[in-house]
Amino acid sequence: METQKKTKKKKNHLPFRLNILFVAVFLLFSVLILRLGVLQIVNGEEKRQESEAIKKEEAKKEAPRGKILDRNQRVVVDNQPYFTLTYTKTSSTKAEDTYKVAKWLSQHIQVEKKKIPERDKKDFFIVKTGVADLMKERLTAAETKKLNNEKEYKLLVSRITKKDLDTLTKKDLQILAIKREMDAGYAYSASPVKKNLTDREISIISENLDQLPGIDIMPDADRTYPFGDSLKTIFGRVKQMPKEQQDYLAAMNYDRTDQVGISGLEAQYQETLRGTKEKSIYLTNPKTGKTLGEPKVIPGKRGKDLVLTIDMELQHKMEKVLEEEIKKGRADRGNEMMRSAYIVMMNPKTGEIYTIAGKKMDSSGKFVNDSYGALFDAYEMGSAVKGATVLTGLHKGAIHMGEYIYDAPIKIGKTTKKSHANMGSINDLTALKKSSNVYMFNIAMRLGKYSYSNKSFYGDNRYLGYDVMRYYFSQFGLGVKTGIDFPNESTGYFGGYQELGNMLDMAIGQFDTYTPIQMVQYVSTIANGGYRVQPRLVKEIREPQTEVQHEGKLVERFEPNILNEIDMDKSYINRVQQGFWEVYHSPGGTAAQYFNNPKYHNPAGKTGTAQVKKYDHNGNFIANKDNLTLVGYAPYDNPEIAFAIIVPDASPYSGTQAVNKHIGQRALETYWDLKKKTETEEKAKQ
Repeated sequence: METQKKTKKKKNHLPFRLNILFVAVFLLFSVLILRLGVLQIVNGEEKRQESEAIKKEEAKKEAPRGKILDRNQRVVVDNQPYFTLTYTKTSSTKAEDTYKVAKWLSQHIQVEKKKIPERDKKDFFIVKTGVADLMKERLTAAETKKLNNEKEYKLLVSRITKKDLDTLTKKDLQILAIKREMDAGYAYSASPVKKNLTDREISIISENLDQLPGIDIMPDADRTYPFGDSLKTIFGRVKQMPKEQQDYLAAMNYDRTDQVGISGLEAQYQETLRGTKEKSIYLTNPKTGKTLGEPKVIPGKRGKDLVLTIDMELQHKMEKVLEEEIKKGRADRGNEMMRSAYIVMMNPKTGEIYTIAGKKMDSSGKFVNDSYGALFDAYEMGSAVKGATVLTGLHKGAIHMGEYIYDAPIKIGKTTKKSHANMGSINDLTALKKSSNVYMFNIAMRLGKYSYSNKSFYGDNRYLGYDVMRYYFSQFGLGVKTGIDFPNESTGYFGGYQELGNMLDMAIGQFDTYTPIQMVQYVSTIANGGYRVQPRLVKEIREPQTEVQHEGKLVERFEPNILNEIDMDKSYINRVQQGFWEVYHSPGGTAAQYFNNPKYHNPAGKTGTAQVKKYDHNGNFIANKDNLTLVGYAPYDNPEIAFAIIVPDASPYSGTQAVNKHIGQRALETYWDLKKKTETEEKAKQ
């Protein structure tokens, strides 16, 4: 009986459960049908187009460039933020669309009116008037029938007259100026319309963005120079991509409206400083050109930072020194043409350039910065190159260490060539110390296999001396590129092959010309024992600084790069080093009275004076002048600083010319003072 009751109870529960199941299934099917209905009826067209949208388009927005810092992490090139109005057109954008937006914008912003080509005015007149109306008015039915769209429009343009264009008002031209900026970019590329928007312009445009398709307000930045622009020519310029580079850069995924470095370090390290653009990925319908849905946004990133080898404090101090010494020098008799001076200071072991300063006085008496000249202006450097001449002579066996040669005037044809004084019998060390020209002349003649007694060359060796000297000079960086990380470095002037007298002049630095950066590489090669080190302006590449990290994460550190080791015996290099030391310390040394003082930390080097003729723009002779030069390094036994100084166009009539030496004194003193200051500050932090 009890079993029958349980069975009956189960039978009663079964229909109820089945009803619940049926209801659930019904509801699920209803939801599914509803969703399918929505998909087909409401979103059907959009989804159909999306299924056909096999083409992706990218819209890019410029990212800020990386900063440039000096060796002590002081920002020397920064970004000054502002906002830019941009316009991004799509593949389906029509001229009428941009016209409408430009017309609205013209009521709220002003853009610079550049010269507008006549063709642009004609296109604008057509858009403003209406293409369809003008077609009916200006073209016959027969012309319309036989021409395709492109030729039809071209014919219409040809029939827009000057009278038509004269109807364009100032307001129209303002609309056109805006429209031209909007049309400048490619499809899906944000084209800048106006930079440095005012707060009022930002507010008005932001409130109406929903009515302005393609318009956006983007953060932007200009380059600023917190430590002044004295090195601006070294830092370089940034501007919109030049036309001559467009094809090349387009192949590297640049857009035509991109800002790029066009000179200096901005150009040399363009790929490093260049930011990663923000990307918006659009799906487009290939048939209609319309975009589907909202784009997928990939955030951009500021470019990487450059850390320079330059110390801006030392740089500014040396710029001041150059100005002061030029002014003092011009007070001496005959120095009215002395208007410029240059100095490069470099670590002779690593190639790191600590300062690259140049100053030039303009016609009004004001100084302008000319650091660029230290890389590109070449001069006859005079006796400063005699270290290379002696080393070449020793290596090629033209002379031997300690060999004595009698210093007395030499007659070449009708020309007498001599030293600044008759020195009598001198050896190689004294020749460097007292700067003998005649000793160098004899080296050159022996290298060229010239018989002074017979007044002729051995065999066909007229140009041998030139080739030998240039080959070995090049091992020091003279007459060749130094390899500095800077675009389009100058190599100086190659004098070619001329008479014997010119070959002798080359041995004393008065024929071929060299740049200050070549001179500092040359003296550094002697200072460090024979290694030609690549000069560097950039020490490191780092990720952008953050609020947490004072220094960005290190990406790359440039280690010293040895370009070549000079092919000469170490004893010869030591010999020339000894001669350079005597120049600065031994009685009779051409710089001893200026540098034989402990405060300069035992320097060594070579002075130079090159006689030059000055001509005007028409080639007329003006005056005889001297280029004053000085190269050196310190300390002599373990050098950590090398320098090259050139002061062009000094008077040859004063025996007391010492502007180059005064600059050298102050350069060494400034360097050691700053080093002591830095060490004191570092100890205080510990």
